[in-house]
Amino acid sequence: MSHQTGIRANDALKKFFGKCRGGNVRVIKVSIENEELALSTYMEAVGSWEEDYDSSVTPLIEEEQPSYILYRLDSKNTSGYEWLLISWSPDNSSVRQKMLYASTKATLKQEFGSGQIKEELHATVIDDVTLKRF
Repeated sequence: MSHQTGIRANDALKKFFGKCRGGNVRVIKVSIENEELALSTYMEAVGSWEEDYDSSVTPLIEEEQPSYILYRLDSKNTSGYEWLLISWSPDNSSVRQKMLYASTKATLKQEFGSGQIKEELHATVIDDVTLKRF
């Protein structure tokens, strides 16, 4: 059983989540800032999900800072597009940061809509998040 931190998405992130399911947004980076889940950045789709993947995901990775990355796949289900959730938790980040992100993941999924998330990936090194890994 996972324990949750009480950290919730801020209003701006909730509003953005509502807008991004329509198909223009390709990738969303979410971080914990001031004890809230917050939008760090996002990018719009340019090509297919395979074409956009490495150029969209790897620039978002910070070597020592955990984050969540939601990546939109091109397949669509009845309630919108399907997403890949990447939990980035680098080996060299602090134990406190790793624990904070691990214990807030369930909240992120709930706030975003767990039915939208088709796949999940936990990554600790850059090679874990490249397309060739798949």
